[in-house]
Amino acid sequence: MAMYPQWSYSQSRANMFNECLRKYYYHYYGAHNGWSADKGTPEQVHIYRLKQMSNLYLVFGDLAHRMCESSIRQWDEHQSVPRLEFLAAAMKKQLNEAYQQSMQREAWQEHPRERVMLSEIYYEDERLDDRIALIRERQQACVEHLYTSQSWKDVTSRDCSILEIEKWDTMTLYDTKVYIKMDLLYRRSGGNLVIVDWKTGREDDFTDQLYLYAAYVQDKYNVPLEQIELRVEYLVSGEHQDYTVTREDIEAVENRVRYEIEEMKVCLADNYYNRPKEISFFTPMPSRRVCGECNYREICAYREV
Repeated sequence: MAMYPQWSYSQSRANMFNECLRKYYYHYYGAHNGWSADKGTPEQVHIYRLKQMSNLYLVFGDLAHRMCESSIRQWDEHQSVPRLEFLAAAMKKQLNEAYQQSMQREAWQEHPRERVMLSEIYYEDERLDDRIALIRERQQACVEHLYTSQSWKDVTSRDCSILEIEKWDTMTLYDTKVYIKMDLLYRRSGGNLVIVDWKTGREDDFTDQLYLYAAYVQDKYNVPLEQIELRVEYLVSGEHQDYTVTREDIEAVENRVRYEIEEMKVCLADNYYNRPKEISFFTPMPSRRVCGECNYREICAYREV
């Protein structure tokens, strides 16, 4: 069992690094080896449990992505379409199961990776009822908008071929393994490749993430940037946003990744083993927004309340 985790980069890791260094430490270093009560210290085991917690928004987003994935796979393999009623019922059932599992704290503490614990229930969040109501509204909208989305129309038109669906892969930038997971990649009959990102939250600027995907696609499939299309599908509103990408866009995002990698490595006492500096080096960055959603608020004395 490795004493320290492997070094890598991902967009989610960079986002957490920029949110709060103490949260970043807990998530990527403090929790390491905490999955084993025999190998990990009691503190590592505790932090690992907290790391495994989710929240209603994350659970809902994961279920929506799985709904899109299973529906597209069923079309790709069998040219059949799951009924809307089935998708809605399946999503409702799994949300209810997440809620019920979260009420069984001891079972979750025993198997934190195999069971769901919602942070709203763990921390007795007074926003729980409002969030449940909001998720119920979004649930039906996401189910209905999947089949009216531009990407669904494309892949079921028989003029497109699906290349990747929710597939983990990596690319290398600046001697660092960079994790990539596109929601959907398909090829048009004319040769263009379309990268699709499903979103279940508010509309925002996700171009940096898409540009990183484009760099990966260009290298793996050996296609010019002019043949790569980028799309964000907002399942709640039913809207979508299309983007193109240029060499300047790729260079800009790769420069940002390089900068973030350099900043993260400043936090290491040993680059080869990915050994972090002492926890005191990872300065807390408290704010109501970040602390209010943080899994580690139970153990952080610097949390904003």
